[in-house]
Amino acid sequence: MTAVLMIHHQPDDIRGVVEARFPDVTVGYASTVEAIGAQLDALKPEAVFSIQDARLPGKYHHQAVTAPSVQWVQVGGSGYEQMQPYDPEKIVLTNSAGILARHLAQTVTGAMIALNGNFFRYRAQQHAHTWAPIRFRPLVGQTLLVVGLGQIGDWVAKNAKALGMTVHAVRRRQEPVAHVDKLFAPEQLHAALGDADVVSLHVRANDDTRHMFSDAAFAAMKPGSFFLNTARGMVCDTAALIAALDRGHVAGAYLDVFEEEPLPATHALWDRDDVFIMPHSSDHIVGWETAFTEFFADNLERWCAGAPLVNTITG
Repeated sequence: MTAVLMIHHQPDDIRGVVEARFPDVTVGYASTVEAIGAQLDALKPEAVFSIQDARLPGKYHHQAVTAPSVQWVQVGGSGYEQMQPYDPEKIVLTNSAGILARHLAQTVTGAMIALNGNFFRYRAQQHAHTWAPIRFRPLVGQTLLVVGLGQIGDWVAKNAKALGMTVHAVRRRQEPVAHVDKLFAPEQLHAALGDADVVSLHVRANDDTRHMFSDAAFAAMKPGSFFLNTARGMVCDTAALIAALDRGHVAGAYLDVFEEEPLPATHALWDRDDVFIMPHSSDHIVGWETAFTEFFADNLERWCAGAPLVNTITG
């Protein structure tokens, strides 16, 4: 290993982590769209660590998998759609799935409690100086449907079970899971939706999941249920969600991801009392950049030793 390129809009967040452990490796940084190509040409890195966000969108990171010198790319985060297509014969692709899974699940759990507990209605009453108790639905006895039982979905399921909920899940593999009461195959999604009081999405962004939730899926949901999306914006047809909210079929939504990010200031979702918006930050813990970078450094150590990498993408 001679050179590594770190792509992140704010390099001071991650600077020095790799250098401290690998003093003989040249480390370069790209913090702008223009700098990515320039650094790939000048540095000729063997490995690239890539963190995308709205300030440095993923489409510009794709250059990493086509650069002649690059053999391995690690994505800071779990999603890797921005690296598609790539040649698996030339590039080893890894991601950072699981590093922040438990923390993201914590915010999803908080959203379930807040939506069911009418916290947002109480907040509005506070601003209006209104004293008016509102009955709420306890989570105990409710059914949560986790769509996508990866590492995040699994933690969401564990939390829900601990709170007394019945937990259903949709996933391809049908092996029993201790904290999941019932498993459904992907083709059974619409049947599963009818029993769920809360639906939480944790699937990857690909052609199979694009607009997985459109008019038909929302119509299949239990009347008065809640919808949570911390997966990817393209999984949900926003117009279909708004229509379901307008007719009261979906009682409320917690949204951390959107079809267009940042969400335009004029978007209809902003002013809805039945929607809670997060700016793609449900796992935005203090020190997340360092956590991802240290995981990359761990994998870099394996790479240099010729050992198998953790979180290698195989499909």
